[in-house]
Amino acid sequence: MRCYLTGLVFGPFDLSVYVSLAFFFGIAAQFRAMDGYSFLRRVLAAVEPRVGILFAVSLVTFVVSPFILNDVLVLILTPALIRYSKNHRLDAVPLIVAEVTFTNISSSLTPIGNPQNIILWTSSGVGFVRFVEGTWEPVLASAVLASVAIFPLSRRFRGPRDVPPPLGSYYPALYLAYVTAAVLIADFYALPSYVPLAVGFAGGFAATRRSLHALWKEFDLRSLLILYGFIASVTVVAYVLVDYIAPYVGPAALAEEPYSGAFIGVLSNLISNVPVTQLLVNTTGVSAHAAPKIAVEAGLAGNLGPIASFANLLALRMAAKEGLSVKKAVGLQAAVGLVSYIPALL
Repeated sequence: MRCYLTGLVFGPFDLSVYVSLAFFFGIAAQFRAMDGYSFLRRVLAAVEPRVGILFAVSLVTFVVSPFILNDVLVLILTPALIRYSKNHRLDAVPLIVAEVTFTNISSSLTPIGNPQNIILWTSSGVGFVRFVEGTWEPVLASAVLASVAIFPLSRRFRGPRDVPPPLGSYYPALYLAYVTAAVLIADFYALPSYVPLAVGFAGGFAATRRSLHALWKEFDLRSLLILYGFIASVTVVAYVLVDYIAPYVGPAALAEEPYSGAFIGVLSNLISNVPVTQLLVNTTGVSAHAAPKIAVEAGLAGNLGPIASFANLLALRMAAKEGLSVKKAVGLQAAVGLVSYIPALL
């Protein structure tokens, strides 16, 4: 049995969730401050000549997203994809859709891939290894279905290729490996989730200690506060209305299919997947057995609509600023998202 500290729980508020998310955002800031921007873009440029830009975007986001905040990838790669499309006179919309789709899918794999997984990991007490054991099959199946769905679009992106520059510093990749190792070791000793995240954040200073200004600049405090607001609001609503909503939330929190998949899929596209996850946690609680399944449902639901995932909103906002068709992006992602959501209902 896993043993967790309870001193951070005050009434309906589990402050360990807030602490874990703060360190989670800190890890993302460390990654960016050690030039994670250049690293990811250079990896993308190195992969692109071998598989084409569309599948290079899919592959890079799928491999990296389980280990860093999915919003970070969107912020880094979307401007690069738009610039690439302009340089080669290509339609950027399919590239952005592939980026967000595979980011949402693969971020469901681990407890540290996105904010809703942090909530499930912290509140349910599920171990890192057990979490991945419950997510890898539907995540892989969803990725295969999404790849099949976007394959017809790949023909549009054959042609001129950028010459990949040298990879440069490996510090960002080494840092993600360090954070993952810290989480695995803490998992073995059944430590609270915020402990390895704190260790991961602190370890980043080995590379960023001389650029603390850059680290503070990269820390997305505004998004963290918005996330706190969502979680606190849902906590209060669940506490006040628990007797009325528990009959509907209960089966979803138990991951009873297809009810759970349908419930989370629909509600995520009304209030976003992070608040939905917090609603389940606060209303009836989520067991260690159900947490991985709910993580998959909430992650894949992010591909069904524009507000279901914060990563979607970031990408669409950047696309709109560049004059791209938001309506087209929303429609294409919904079509791919419906196909790739099938594993969440099984």
